[in-house]
Amino acid sequence: MAMPDPQLIQINKYPNRRLYDQTRSRHITHEELYDLVVKGHTVSVTDSATGKDITNLVLAQALIERSPEKFGAFPPEVFHLMIRASEQMLRGFASSWFTQVMRGMGAATPIQGAPWATWTATPPPPPSQPAPDPVADLRARMEAMMREIADLQSGKRP
Repeated sequence: MAMPDPQLIQINKYPNRRLYDQTRSRHITHEELYDLVVKGHTVSVTDSATGKDITNLVLAQALIERSPEKFGAFPPEVFHLMIRASEQMLRGFASSWFTQVMRGMGAATPIQGAPWATWTATPPPPPSQPAPDPVADLRARMEAMMREIADLQSGKRP
């Protein structure tokens, strides 16, 4: 599938849930936004009232509405961790997890590059080296984080 023009599509979201595509000067539906992303476009969504970047929120909502089955790929512990964790802790976890995933996928993966490159501090291993098991690593990291959360909640750590 040929990728569309990599131009960033700027979207404003209004309080009434309406979306306005600034790039193409027209209103779009949430379904059209989802389809743009499926087709390979990159979107940036800004709250019209605050000017805040809400891209992640809008894309997460699109996934919930249009592809809820994709959440089944993650164990419930991931969502528990996301709810319980601080933003800084979650960013560290996500960065580490994406690094492992990208290493596991190898250098030839088509999604390597921006923004993935900024999330992964080290390049993937050369093909001659076996890739680490990202699932085992994720499981170990989640267990460690769950222990840290339990320690914090019980007052064992400052």
